[in-house]
Amino acid sequence: MTRLAYLDVLGGAAGDMLLAALLDAGAPETVVRGAIDAVLPGVFLWRTEEVRRGGLRGRHLLVEPGPTAEPGLNPGRSRPLADLLVAVGRAGLPASIAEGAERVLERLGRAEATVHGVPPSEVEVHELGDDDTLLDVVGVVAALDALDVERVVVSSLPLAFGGANPGTDGHPAIPLPAPVSLELLRGFHLRPARTGGEWVTPTAAALIATLAEPGPAIPGLALEAVGYGAGARDPEDVPNLLRVLVGSAPASLAPGADRSLVVLEANIDDLPAELLADAGEALLAAGALDVWTTPVVMKKGRPAVVLSALCEPTSVGAVRRAFFLETPTLGVRSSVVSRTELDRRVESVEVAGTAVRVKVALLDGRVVTVKPEHDDVRSLAEASGRPVREIADRAAAAARDAVSERVT
Repeated sequence: MTRLAYLDVLGGAAGDMLLAALLDAGAPETVVRGAIDAVLPGVFLWRTEEVRRGGLRGRHLLVEPGPTAEPGLNPGRSRPLADLLVAVGRAGLPASIAEGAERVLERLGRAEATVHGVPPSEVEVHELGDDDTLLDVVGVVAALDALDVERVVVSSLPLAFGGANPGTDGHPAIPLPAPVSLELLRGFHLRPARTGGEWVTPTAAALIATLAEPGPAIPGLALEAVGYGAGARDPEDVPNLLRVLVGSAPASLAPGADRSLVVLEANIDDLPAELLADAGEALLAAGALDVWTTPVVMKKGRPAVVLSALCEPTSVGAVRRAFFLETPTLGVRSSVVSRTELDRRVESVEVAGTAVRVKVALLDGRVVTVKPEHDDVRSLAEASGRPVREIADRAAAAARDAVSERVT
C-alpha cells in the first residue's frame, strides 16, 4: 500500500492553510513544532484555532512574533535564497525533512528568478524572504513526513485574474495571479475563481509544484483521516478551506498503477567529466527523479555520452532549462514513458538500540527489496564502531522480518 494525501482545494491554497489542514488530519504537532523551532528558534509563537468558513469548520493557523530571533531571521525581512537554505541546513533536521524543504525553497527561488530575469542567488523578494515562508515550508514537509505520506495529489486550483497585491518594501504592486504562482503551476489543472483576489499564494504553489502531482479526480484510496485548513477570508459564495484526505492506495501491477513520466536527453561530446557530474546534480536539483549517462559513439567515430533525466511532466520545463544552462547542448529530446511501480513504504527498525529507516518494496504483498537509509546506517556505524555493511545487513533483515510478520 502507498500512503497518499489528496489536496481538495475547496476555496484557496496557502502555505498556512495546508499546514493547518495536515495538523487537523492528525499530523503530530510536537513533531511539526520541533522542526519549525529548529529552523526558526524563538522567532514565532503559533497555534491553530477552530473557525467557520462558509458554515464548515476548519483550523486556522495563528502566528505571532516570538520572544527571540537569531540575527538574519527577523520576520518580514527579505533575504536571498541562500540565507533560507542555510537556515534549513544548519537546523539539524532529519534528512527527509531537510531535503524536502530545500527542494521547495529552491523551486520557489528558480521561479522567482525566471519571473524577474535574475539569477536565483540574486532573488530578494518579499514572498521568498519572509520567515513565515520558512515556517510554512518546513511545517508542511515535516507534517507530510510524520504522516508517512509518500504521494501527494492535488485537485484543480482556483485563480482570479485582475487586481494586484499592494507593493511592499519598495516593490511595486504585483498583478494577480502572481506571476511566480503561474510559473510554478505549469502542468497543473486550473479553474476560474468565483471572486477576485489571490487564491493560490506563491508559497502554496511552490509546495504543490515540488511535492504534488495534478489529479483532476480523486485517486482510489482507503480513507483514514480528513483535515480542513482555513484561510483568513470568509467569502459568502465559497468556503475558503483546503481539505486534505489521507489514506492508503493499493499499488498493484494493474494498469491503473502505471505512472506517466518524461525522459529528457541530450548527446554530449564536449563536456569534461567533472562538469558532466555537476550537470547531473543540477538536473536532480531542478526536479529530475533520476539522472544517468550512457556511453555512445557519434558520427565520425567521436566518443560521447547520452545524458538522460527522468522527471514528472510538471518538472519538464525546469529540467530542460537545466540541460541548457549546465551543458553545451543545442537541443534536448523528450519522450513520454510509462513506469509501473512497486508498493513502497518506509519502515523504522531498531538496530543496536537505534532507529534506522529502511525503504521496503513489495510485490503482491511479498517483500522483494529492502534498502536501509544510508545516512542512518553510516551514523550508527560511526557511533557503534561497527562496519557499515554489518549495520545495513542487520537493518535490512529486521525490516524484512517486520513486514513479513504483518503480511502473514
